[in-house]
Amino acid sequence: MKRLLGVLCFSLLLADLAQADTIVYGFDDGTFQGWEQVLPDGSPFPVDDSDISWIPSSETIDIGDGFSLLTATSGDYRVIPDPWATRDCLGGAFCYTQILRSPTFQLDGSGDLTIDMIGGAARADVPFDSLGEEAPTDPDFFNEFKDGTGFQGFAVLDVEANEYVAHGFSSGENDGKARATDPAYRAVWDTVTIPQADLAPFANNGKEYRVDIFDSFSGGWGWIGFDTVTIPGTNGDVQNDPGDFDGNGLLEAADINALSTAVATGDMASQFDLDGNGSVEDADRTFWVNDLRNTYFGDANLDGEFNSSDLVTVFTAGQYEDGVADNSGWAEGDWNGDGEFDSSDFVVAFGAGGYEIGPKGAVSSVPEPNALIMVMAGLLGMAATRRRR
Repeated sequence: MKRLLGVLCFSLLLADLAQADTIVYGFDDGTFQGWEQVLPDGSPFPVDDSDISWIPSSETIDIGDGFSLLTATSGDYRVIPDPWATRDCLGGAFCYTQILRSPTFQLDGSGDLTIDMIGGAARADVPFDSLGEEAPTDPDFFNEFKDGTGFQGFAVLDVEANEYVAHGFSSGENDGKARATDPAYRAVWDTVTIPQADLAPFANNGKEYRVDIFDSFSGGWGWIGFDTVTIPGTNGDVQNDPGDFDGNGLLEAADINALSTAVATGDMASQFDLDGNGSVEDADRTFWVNDLRNTYFGDANLDGEFNSSDLVTVFTAGQYEDGVADNSGWAEGDWNGDGEFDSSDFVVAFGAGGYEIGPKGAVSSVPEPNALIMVMAGLLGMAATRRRR
């Protein structure tokens, strides 16, 4: 039996791994593969008006004094400054903050986000040492600091909020210059990681993200290059069905719970505005239940009917007026979306008129009011007995 359970667990693990998606950019066709070089406000980078930009390159670059630049970590191409130079922004040169922005994607929580990086004077231990600032959440921050700062790294951008939600920075002085007399740590690619745990709050929520690689440093050897970007998720052009907020192809309790949370917290993300009126409110919950899921308030098990089995389900969960704040969801009896299971949920469910009339579209008789009262009295009595025990 133990061996059988082990085989089953291993099979489930393999199934999970098979379902996980990873986007990999190696730039190995000599293009940016859909990435865009932009300014902090998202407008195109003025390549013709700047001393330096980025370019995918497979060239062997001799940068003098016995140095040669490291080759790519995968394939032949890596993204490097163009033209190759120390980015000092002196002598009248005009240096914009450079941002290379990825195509959109959705995170699935299956792993780390990693980028191979070389160069840069802004490291993980002192990423913004010239200002003593924390990592920026607003891309417009870079409009104020175009050069002379230590901002070099990458961040995950919440597209709709236009806000950075996670950051990564190089961890050492790995300038990518290969010379036999230098310490080993200098001539290496640094795989910079945003761990899976840090990405978890942003996974499977239906939102679109991008990666911004940014360089806003000048002076000394202030430049960065990079290669092989791995993103645990799917391309952003994959559209979930309306109301399927976790993207699993089903309209489930987790989805109506997510919508209820959005309504309660004032989250105005467009994915939650199901009726398209520009606001996220209770009407969107009604739309999810009646129009998208084609069922009734009170259908706790979401089998398309509201009947006695749903009442048994919610009372068996044991959360009726349990005094624990915000612990209930749709399957536990919270049908009005306030996070609690109490008498107000019965007002919503029985007020909607779906009890014991069968699936929507089916012809069925409406139960007598006295029958409803008897059912409710019995179940409430059962709930009270459970609490006393």
